[in-house]
Amino acid sequence: MRRVLVLFVLLLAVWGCDLMDPMRPTPHADTETFGNLLEAVPDPLREGVWIARLRVGVPRALGRADEARPTPDVAGGIVAVVIVTSDTVVMVDDVPAALQDIGPGTEVVAIPVPGTTTMVGEKEIRLVASQLMDFETYARWRLPKLELSGGSAVVIEDVNRINSAGIEGGPVPVGDGVVLYFSARLRSPELPDGPWVGAQRDGLSSPAEGERSLDRSYRTELGEDGWSIPELVNIPGTEVTEHVKITWVSADERRCYVTVSEVDGTPWIGISERSSPSESWGEVVRMDAAGEGDAFDAVAMVGSPEKTVFATTRNGSGDLFLHDPAAEPAQQLQAEINTGGLEWGPRIGPADELYFVRGDRQLRFQAGRVDEVRLPGPHRTVLIEAAPTADGAFLFFAVPRFRPVELDLDIQVAPIHADGTLGDAVPVDEWRPE
Repeated sequence: MRRVLVLFVLLLAVWGCDLMDPMRPTPHADTETFGNLLEAVPDPLREGVWIARLRVGVPRALGRADEARPTPDVAGGIVAVVIVTSDTVVMVDDVPAALQDIGPGTEVVAIPVPGTTTMVGEKEIRLVASQLMDFETYARWRLPKLELSGGSAVVIEDVNRINSAGIEGGPVPVGDGVVLYFSARLRSPELPDGPWVGAQRDGLSSPAEGERSLDRSYRTELGEDGWSIPELVNIPGTEVTEHVKITWVSADERRCYVTVSEVDGTPWIGISERSSPSESWGEVVRMDAAGEGDAFDAVAMVGSPEKTVFATTRNGSGDLFLHDPAAEPAQQLQAEINTGGLEWGPRIGPADELYFVRGDRQLRFQAGRVDEVRLPGPHRTVLIEAAPTADGAFLFFAVPRFRPVELDLDIQVAPIHADGTLGDAVPVDEWRPE
């Protein structure tokens, strides 16, 4: 009994020393951590993981401005140890970058994965980064009033182009991709009383106070001199609706699916047809077969065009459903696809592979397995709304650009390799198939 008591006292003493160890990591509130990059080295124990060390401090531009100081509870002399993984989004000069290409001394901002921030003693903060970017990129996103030495980002409002400073997304390539349908709207003002941002194409104009920008669909075609000027797609019966987004077009451009939302209503799937591509689209007809509740982002199966995959939130979260005329009503897709998260943006490839988005991650379901769709590089590049060409050679998708109030979206294109991986992406305005 005495031996047991002595052992208990010894264990209690060791445990107590551990609790009082000043170098033991302790939880710390997650916060955006600002500092100068000291070094970035590969983690010797974990492949694809890098360790960045920052000297924590207020960026120079903020020091000159009368702005609230970031990271107010960490003073001079503190070092941040930031874990950067293949899942971290790394941005420099407004574009995806590799951590090892950021020069020492660069002012950066690390945004932690929730729940990963700890303090070690009084001079070291540790975190796993969900995002890491140079300060100027961050400032354009979160501090639009701040005057930067490098100036503001270039604002493109050319109606002759596809991408602009507004929001262009939902690409729908037809055939081999030389015909493209896409959706567009203006982006909210970055500053109070500022202008709406983006190309004011036909069908788009600055909304009245308290209103939102309309979503409209456009068509463009690639010729020897580049893309044609995007033209508004007029579908009778949708003129006064808030959201008009074409999500699928047949190879002969005689039939399309469109998501329609009234200003104060629930989104529904419409069908429009025409006798030839040279004629106007016919009146939109609601697809009642999608069932009760909201329905959007419809696309036809390639091998079975009478079947339709669409998204809905009727079960309380975003899920993908399949409408099969031979097995009504529409049914949820399998558990590998639908989870407790938000699944949306279905698109079908030439082998009936399913591209879809879960949250902000682009995925592909094929041969019973879900894989993430990634662009080349050591870190994650956010891409959504991916749609392959009919021959499976290229993938069109939307990528975010970090801007205040709401993100700017641009359309890019990347080749699809034989193993399903992607090559380097280019902005759609610059894309030319070989």
